Amino acid sequence: MKKILYILFCLLPVLGGKAQTIYKDQIRIENESATRSDDNRLTVSMDFVLQPNLKMGSNNATTLTPFLEANGHTKELPSVVIYGRKRQLINQRNHQTPESAYTIVRRKGKMEQTVNYLVQIPYEGWMRQANMKLHVDVCGCCDIIEENSGEKIAQLNIAPLKLQPAVAYITPQEEAVKHRAVEGRAFLDFPVNKFIIYPEYRRNADELAKVRATIDTVRNDNNIKLTGISIHGYASPEGSYTHNTYLAKNRTQALVDYVTSYYNFDHKLITSDSTPEDWEGFRKFVVASTMDKKDEIIRLMDDATMDVDMKEHNIAKLVGPQAYQYLLQECYPALRHSDYVVSYTVRGFDLEESKKIIDKHPQQLSLKELYLIAQSYKTGSEEFNHAFQVAALMFPNDPTANLNAAAVEIQKGGDLTVAKKYLAKADQKAAETLNNLGIVAMMEEDLETAEKYFNAAKAAGLTEQANANLKELSKKRSYPTK
Repeated sequence: MKKILYILFCLLPVLGGKAQTIYKDQIRIENESATRSDDNRLTVSMDFVLQPNLKMGSNNATTLTPFLEANGHTKELPSVVIYGRKRQLINQRNHQTPESAYTIVRRKGKMEQTVNYLVQIPYEGWMRQANMKLHVDVCGCCDIIEENSGEKIAQLNIAPLKLQPAVAYITPQEEAVKHRAVEGRAFLDFPVNKFIIYPEYRRNADELAKVRATIDTVRNDNNIKLTGISIHGYASPEGSYTHNTYLAKNRTQALVDYVTSYYNFDHKLITSDSTPEDWEGFRKFVVASTMDKKDEIIRLMDDATMDVDMKEHNIAKLVGPQAYQYLLQECYPALRHSDYVVSYTVRGFDLEESKKIIDKHPQQLSLKELYLIAQSYKTGSEEFNHAFQVAALMFPNDPTANLNAAAVEIQKGGDLTVAKKYLAKADQKAAETLNNLGIVAMMEEDLETAEKYFNAAKAAGLTEQANANLKELSKKRSYPTK
């Protein structure tokens, strides 16, 4: 560190003392602080306390010069100059004032004097955890009697820039009628070439119980009104397409008759359809399998010019008897199934009712009801976040639900992977989506892209949040990292 040439007078020898204390406890440093402002100004403040036991010759002077040091960087701060009585008079008469002095103090014998020190300098990235040290020159007449440089008095701990982005949420539209549905799949067993349901035959008791449980869940809830049941039956490719068409249609009707008679439902409440052979399910099984000649099997399946009976025959021939027996035992039974959908409507709920059922029956709530639950809690609270996460779970393809779930993830901070997945399913033209995409870009250091998103959001009408985020972006750009 360079010598401070303007020092002309001296004090007593300076020795290292306790932390934040200099000159054998005769000068004490208190209330050190260092803060960074949004406009990147570093404010350093402290009190130099000249204690009563500090003795100073009338012709002597000392200079206390704080400086910052870290990673090969050094920055001097303005000095505090302390004069003895005669030295002050001489300098006043000769109009001599140190150029870089923060203040000049005349020592008053045997009295405690406090010098309040407050300076501002441009903030640089290396200063964030720099050591603040003190350079002391003790001088008299024309010579430096002693120079003590490097006593640490504090370490800066400037917090990293913390952005406060303005996250945007969307208020969902009211759902005029809450239409809901629950789906299921039953694997009923029939004797060969039969289409009569025998409730006690093989696994039928369990499969029929599944169907009834699904229907009962809707029928027994006072908040729900059953609006319809649809049943779609499938047969496997084994046998002729004509015969499978007959089996699929009649076995589907057998389940319709069972449900109608068991509950005494109006026939108009139930609709049905059938697919003679479940080739889609067959293909999924083969794709997921490790069968030999898998690619050849799939090519046969996808050949739109080939008759389905010929497809099934050629596949059996291609794989051979052993592999075909494997398909008959492991694949085909699962292709004989009845898919059912129980449709219903749900009444509306007030806020307190919604809060009671969000964890028990979240599927009964509308997106707007879930939004109102969130808004009843403090932003960022566990309950606030939970309501929006449930909304995304219940409405996985809804752009508004995904936008709001993304907003929650952004507000939580941390890994933005989940937020980006939600944003990908939001309305890409919505101002709120543009705004939140800008926040993600800003947090990922892509500042040019962030600015484009914020300006686009502003142009789309989201003025308040976009302007706030443009200010945050300006802070980010001006914050030095090196």
